[in-house]
Amino acid sequence: MAPDPGPLPVDLAQRTVVVTGAARGIGLTITQRLLRCRSRVIAIDKDGDALHTMLGGDRSCRCIVEDLAECDLAQLAKDILHQDPDVQLIVHNAGMTTRHGFSELDERSFDAVHRTNLRTPLFLTKYLLRPLLEGASTTRHAVPRTGSVVLISSLHDSHNSGRPQYSTSKAALTMLASELAEELGPFGIRVNVISPGAIRTHPEPDTPEQVAKYQRLIPRIPLRRAGSPEDVARLAVILLSDSHSGYLTGETIRLDGGLSLPSWASPPEARRAGWQDT
Repeated sequence: MAPDPGPLPVDLAQRTVVVTGAARGIGLTITQRLLRCRSRVIAIDKDGDALHTMLGGDRSCRCIVEDLAECDLAQLAKDILHQDPDVQLIVHNAGMTTRHGFSELDERSFDAVHRTNLRTPLFLTKYLLRPLLEGASTTRHAVPRTGSVVLISSLHDSHNSGRPQYSTSKAALTMLASELAEELGPFGIRVNVISPGAIRTHPEPDTPEQVAKYQRLIPRIPLRRAGSPEDVARLAVILLSDSHSGYLTGETIRLDGGLSLPSWASPPEARRAGWQDT
């Protein structure tokens, strides 16, 4: 395999980064990339076996097993800050959905999705950054601009998914980023969103079902390929780095190979015919 050409910002070395949903897929790849940057990572996931199997052997990674939809977020933040009191970098990757459409959706499933996808990023950010914000309020000057929060959303923050519990949680997450960017900017904390499109995160991407899925989807993507977790991880690390994106905040970046550019309902053949006519 060719070496990964993406950037490894030197200003992330020895910085502590909290990553949720870190045991697999996008979260795992972000964590591994941060470790290549020589960051100290606090990796959180409810799947303890996968978390420790993939990351438990790295001394720069502290693994915490928690179900973020159910745990006491204030206590979790307290436990994190007890050992790492200077958390200013956070990646909220943990997310979930259920298979229910509107007619089958029940209140319990809706609440579980929103607790994970929206409630956790809001309150865990608040609790983790509380010492920084309280410390800044007792001084005359703002803290150095070195903090960053990255929220992993989805193209379904602006496009229907057929699962209203999921799309509404992601739409709200994008609005939360805007609120936090304005609120935390004076304290030196930037907040940005990555909205991935079709990313091949399935643990067995070469099964017939997965191959068929992407064969149907890829003609609708202008770049003619699905994304990989590495695509998301490279961008997440750039957004965490003050040297790479220190003047960027409150932005939502669509990482989708152009999938959201045309109408998803338009057949690719019709679009190509339209281009040929102009």
